[in-house]
Formats: sequence, structure tokens, C-alpha cells
Amino acid sequence: MLSLGAILLQNLVTRVTDRVDETMDVAKRNAIAGAAIGLLLVTAYGLGVVATAVLLSQHYGAVSALFGLAGGFLLLALIVLAVVAMRNKRERELRRIRRQQLAARRDLMAAAATVAMKKPFAATAVALALGFLLAPKSRRGDD
Repeated sequence: MLSLGAILLQNLVTRVTDRVDETMDVAKRNAIAGAAIGLLLVTAYGLGVVATAVLLSQHYGAVSALFGLAGGFLLLALIVLAVVAMRNKRERELRRIRRQQLAARRDLMAAAATVAMKKPFAATAVALALGFLLAPKSRRGDD
């Protein structure tokens, strides 16, 4: 006869094992589907580029059509690169601002701790003010 603790532990282990197995099955299925979808998308993209090259070669000649497509893709790549660079610069700036805000909060907390050691009643007022000022803000307006 198993004790109540052993039964509960066995139940917990069974639930965790079932959950892990279920998660692994879903992950495997999603990985296989993602690989198949990726292969089909790359094939469709390649066929689209070839079809565009054939269509343009009828109007402008093969060499001109291929140079035109290459230039177009180069332009698209440069645009994407510029967008990514601007996004990275913005993220770096936001991280720098967050670090400055955290440093300011840390300095404020150190000052509050110093005041709390010297004047306990003032510490209560400072704690209330810090709680109000440092409370988490809603992130809905950040976007």
C-alpha cells in the first residue's frame, strides 16, 4: 500500500511527464510543418523570379532583364538594411534611456535609505512617495 505522499508524487510526475510528451509532440509537428512550408515558399519564390526574368527578357532581352532584376533586388536589400539599422538604433537609444532611468531610481532609493536611517518618520513619507512615483506604469501608451 502506497502512502498518500507517494501517490501525490506519482500523480505529479505523471502529469509532468504527460505535459512534456505533449509539448514535444507539438514542437516536432510544428518543426516538420515549418520546414515543409519553408521549402514550398522558397520554391515558389524561385519560380516567380524565373517567370519574371522570362517575361522581362521578352521585352528587354535576357541580359537587360537579369540586370534589371538584380538591381531591383539590390535596391530592396538596401531598403531592408536601412530599416533594420534604424530599428536597431532606436532600440539602442531606448535601452540607454531605460538604463539611465534605472540608475536614477537606484540613486533615489539609496538617498531614501540614508534618510530612513536618520529620520524614521520622514522615511515613511519617502516610502509612500517612492511607491507612488516608482509604481509600474501602463504600457498601452508606449507604442
